[in-house]
Amino acid sequence: MPATPEEMKRLVDTFEDAHAPVARAMADLLVRGNILLEAYQMLEGRIGDAFEAFVFSVLHEHGIRREAFAKTLLALNHLRVTIDHLDRLPS
Repeated sequence: MPATPEEMKRLVDTFEDAHAPVARAMADLLVRGNILLEAYQMLEGRIGDAFEAFVFSVLHEHGIRREAFAKTLLALNHLRVTIDHLDRLPS
């Protein structure tokens, strides 16, 4: 049985409560941006490096350490995998 909207909301709320808004936004941006840059074959090289530098610059400006950001990235990936898995469960 797939997760209910309330269960999905709880998963998202737990993620949001555990990670700073800027870290969540930059994690989402980094993941989506890397996918986009890869699709255009620009991830490796100056553009990809500049994009990553931008993300880490914003994090630094907001006092978010790399370790905390790494935890946010892992949690975001886990959240996406969990939601995808729950969405695939039969009704």
